[in-house]
Amino acid sequence: MRILTRAILALFFRLLGLCLGAFSLIFLVIEFLDKMRRFSRVNADAATIGFYFLNKIPEIISQVIPFGVLLATILTLGILVRNNELTALRSGGISLHAIGRPLLAAALLLSVLTFISNELLLPVTVRNIRDIEETKLKKNEYGAVFRQHNIWYRDGSLVMRAELFDPGTKNLKGITLWNKKGHLPQTRTEAEAGSLTTGGWQFSGARVWTFHDDAQVEVSPAATVVIPLRLTLEDLKKVTDYTSNMGFFELRRYARELKKGGYDVTRYLADMHARAALPFSACVMVLLGMPYAVRSGRSVSAALGIGQSLGIGFAYFVINALLISLGHNGLLPPLVAAWAANSIFALVGIWLMLTLEQ
Repeated sequence: MRILTRAILALFFRLLGLCLGAFSLIFLVIEFLDKMRRFSRVNADAATIGFYFLNKIPEIISQVIPFGVLLATILTLGILVRNNELTALRSGGISLHAIGRPLLAAALLLSVLTFISNELLLPVTVRNIRDIEETKLKKNEYGAVFRQHNIWYRDGSLVMRAELFDPGTKNLKGITLWNKKGHLPQTRTEAEAGSLTTGGWQFSGARVWTFHDDAQVEVSPAATVVIPLRLTLEDLKKVTDYTSNMGFFELRRYARELKKGGYDVTRYLADMHARAALPFSACVMVLLGMPYAVRSGRSVSAALGIGQSLGIGFAYFVINALLISLGHNGLLPPLVAAWAANSIFALVGIWLMLTLEQ
């Protein structure tokens, strides 16, 4: 049995390496074509371009591993079927479950390694990519800075700090705005929330402090204040991008800090659980790929395997994205929303395996 396990795993990892290499190369070529015009526009040097794409590799591999595992599983079992090796093994009393256990163990190992990489390596490479995009490809003209739940924005004499940007409502929360003259503040405005209108940012639940040269301070409560900041929703998408690149443990700390401030963290809890669930989609792909490969029999080929992999993978990620969006909106508990797609597709794969054995 050990010889059989080694033979199956050797074939599987050889095919997996080819699949990951091919998928990663396709992604890199697409990314290269998309970014090269922007790099050439700013006259970026070769070292910067090479460093950018080098940091892209871990992110790309993390994204294509489920497709690679699915395709490698289909091709591995397809080769065994085409060479009559699978028939011989099953005739010798070895069940399909026993044949599939090494593949499932390999997928579990890959899932754990992917999770560790997403926690330790990916945040570093994403930070490097963001730094290159901000310093080389974009002009941060108005001085926006986004760190955790502290959002800082400078527009001339105006300096704003917000505690949170809610992507669902597109509102800022916990706002403090200073209007400076030189180094001294002229006014300070504190508001509960802010929304973008045609006239500028409208802050609700506001109070305004006015500072005079003789050190007197006036406090003026106001229901709403409209400030013509040049901050756009496109600028604030950086906040969403920042949280989307956090790992499981970092996002958990972030959600706890927001919860202490009294904010709704449902969206971030759903994303946090998704960080744990998504790497283990590789195990689900093995459970789905095995019955498809055996049912296809001798007709399994690279072209058919790629088509099946893309179809199954596309269906999985569409349903997973739909379920997580329900978790963002509170229609499903965050834990359920994150793991539902894995559970559904795993049960389908197990059911198909049981029907094959019968």
